[in-house]
Amino acid sequence: MSRTAKEIETTGLPCEAQNGETIQVVPKIDVTMFGKFTLKQEGMEVPHAVSLTGRSRRLWTLTAYLILNRNRGVSAQELIDLLWPEAENDNPLSTLQNNVSRARAALAELGFTHAKVIIHNEKGYYRWAPDRETQLDVEQFETLAKAALAEEDMEKSVALAQKAVALYTGDFLTESAAVDRLLKLGRITDAEKLCTGVIRLDPAAEEFSVFLMQALIKNKNPKKALEHYDYIASLYREVYGVSPSAELEAQKALAVQEIYGSETSEDDIQTFLLEKEQETGAFCCDNNVFREIVNLHVREMRRNDTPAALMIVRLANRSIDPEKRAVYMKQMEVTLLNELRAGDPFTKVGANQFWVLLPGATGENGGLVSRRVFNRFQKEYPKSGATYTFKSLDLRHIHMRAEEKATEKTARRKLLP
Repeated sequence: MSRTAKEIETTGLPCEAQNGETIQVVPKIDVTMFGKFTLKQEGMEVPHAVSLTGRSRRLWTLTAYLILNRNRGVSAQELIDLLWPEAENDNPLSTLQNNVSRARAALAELGFTHAKVIIHNEKGYYRWAPDRETQLDVEQFETLAKAALAEEDMEKSVALAQKAVALYTGDFLTESAAVDRLLKLGRITDAEKLCTGVIRLDPAAEEFSVFLMQALIKNKNPKKALEHYDYIASLYREVYGVSPSAELEAQKALAVQEIYGSETSEDDIQTFLLEKEQETGAFCCDNNVFREIVNLHVREMRRNDTPAALMIVRLANRSIDPEKRAVYMKQMEVTLLNELRAGDPFTKVGANQFWVLLPGATGENGGLVSRRVFNRFQKEYPKSGATYTFKSLDLRHIHMRAEEKATEKTARRKLLP
């Protein structure tokens, strides 16, 4: 691409004279994001690997984001929301400009020519290297994969697929080993920030959601961990059509345990009456629907004294791995679906409990249902290594305790000056 001397002077790009014509000399840049984040300018012997952790994490996250979105201008506000989502300083625009300057300086230190214009700013919008070619392994992989799927000739399709596979050297922008080390070193906040940055770039990187929930739980913030689980689980189901992994389910269970304790008490049930509907069998519902059904029965009890029992089914195996726990819980879910009445709603709480509402039953005869479910489980899964505990509670008793607490709370408020 030819430019005038004035244009070259403005951009600061290198040039040389050939046959009296001024031309632009722009080295190509190769970037990898599979396995490691590396950058290499044409003429360099080896690529430079950079990390999304440590003190330079924000400037390289900024660089990676601009590379991924290099076909458009990225506003300053978008970058601020990415890098400082919680507005942790009073002048985020100045902080952004400082990080852009640091990124340019870091690129210059790595040997990239004219680093000041690699990250280009025009009218408040930032772009990555608009005047030079950048090849990204992720995009090459996607292009080859699509071509392989579209190719009708089997041999050509296989050849394209092999080229795509050769580019895949690891997970996208993987820093999971670094996160694991940060957690082991007790640098919880750094691990949390790293995971948040990676998830913003690639929500499908599920291992970082697992690490993020671990960091939040270690940082005494289990409620935020549950909020992230709800967000990522919904995203996976709606966008990718998949369910959360057993590892994510395990972290959800740990977060619930941190909030409500390892044992299920009547107070827990009163506080946290918080996954898919089917046409036959018992009614398996999510936590929120289950809570509404329980509240409906409470209102019915006030009018007609209609009894109902709450049955808690808890997986007692504490030291099993998350994958096996998921299998055991699925076995019990199927048992409940087949053994309970069609009108009996139940829900999964955390990674190791089911709560079942038994309309018309009391705490005493709820025990009969527990034995029936247990016998059905043993019959259906005689080789299962799972062990369960069952507990039946009278819903009227729980409701009475809740009203007593509310009355005591009101009385204490009246006594206050």
